[in-house]
Amino acid sequence: MKLPITGQRLIDLIPQKPPFVLISSLLQVSDTRSVTKFTFNESHVLCNSGKLTVAGMMENIAQTAAAKMGYECNLLGKKIPVGFIGDVRDFSFTKLPVVGQEIETEIIITNQIFDVSIITGSIKLNGEEIAHCKMKIFVEPEDKTAKAV
Repeated sequence: MKLPITGQRLIDLIPQKPPFVLISSLLQVSDTRSVTKFTFNESHVLCNSGKLTVAGMMENIAQTAAAKMGYECNLLGKKIPVGFIGDVRDFSFTKLPVVGQEIETEIIITNQIFDVSIITGSIKLNGEEIAHCKMKIFVEPEDKTAKAV
């Protein structure tokens, strides 16, 4: 599957479906990293007063991790698993993106411990970091036992 991935092909890689999709394109995937872009409009479910909400930014980071997993599963012919945010730490932001602005999100897997992937996520607007956090993500594989991202 050739990068970048957009549209329905991208939606097929993540368990989230419209109207709860918070990524527009998958740009890069490596063993420990993925990068997405996202542009939203005023009717998006996590847009309030013309701005993406804090919950929207957190979910954007989580979906960037989900897109990495979905891309890798697709390459291996495996079913796309459902992931769960287990913990968010050190979340901070300097501004909320407004309707029509394109954000770029990068996640890096910093550690995998048993059934948990620990990631750092960063959101940039015009090259400037506007949000970052650490997240623990659990993934539910086909057999319903937890497995790391």
